[in-house]
Amino acid sequence: MDYSRFTYDDFVKEETYNAVTQDCYAFRRGTDVKNGISLALGNMVSGYPFEMDGVMWNNSECAYIAGAFSLDTPEHRAIRRQLAECTNGFLAKKGIRKPNEHIKRSDWEVFNIQWMLRTVWAKCQGNADFRRLLLSIPADAVIIEDSTFQAGRTAIVWGTRNIEMKKKLVKYRKELKTLGMSKASIKQELDAKRLDEWSWVGAFVGKNVMGKILMCCRDNLRNGTEPLIDYALLRSKNICIGI
Repeated sequence: MDYSRFTYDDFVKEETYNAVTQDCYAFRRGTDVKNGISLALGNMVSGYPFEMDGVMWNNSECAYIAGAFSLDTPEHRAIRRQLAECTNGFLAKKGIRKPNEHIKRSDWEVFNIQWMLRTVWAKCQGNADFRRLLLSIPADAVIIEDSTFQAGRTAIVWGTRNIEMKKKLVKYRKELKTLGMSKASIKQELDAKRLDEWSWVGAFVGKNVMGKILMCCRDNLRNGTEPLIDYALLRSKNICIGI
């Protein structure tokens, strides 16, 4: 499937990806690797700075969050300065976004998916290493954000859950604990199973908006085209992310 022409309706459609019949590249951590290919594709991953709207962002999570605080007010501008200086996407989400949820834009969820698409595309355009990383994923592979163990309400919006895989991992974790293994060793063993021997287990179910955006950008890079970003919608929102 060519994801390059995907629109909003395509992004928000719930999907089922059968890991038995589809080549699923499902990422959960920035350290994930499948078939020798890094899956450091998530917004939280550091090391891929890029410029967007005249601001240098250390990671795409900070640039994305900036959209939620993109009114031209002193309060929002102060938050954006914090985001531009932040080098850790997790800290940005927990330490900057969460405490300020009460003053984020009331219309944020009207344009946040288009903003994410624009942000990831800007990352592709502005960082050659990330561009090469995304293009290293096979053209016929399905990119999936694996949020199986996340409990938040948006877990299966941006990502997916694989219930069969979860059952196997939970059972295996219990077995490893009985052997007296350390937490770090158990995590390493579970990740190895998830990314290799059990990568064909079950089905990933969810909207997988993040995975689709990554595939959209990958396919547009391959085709030499641009995503169908709804610039009219974004312009209508008078978004300001200057600091």
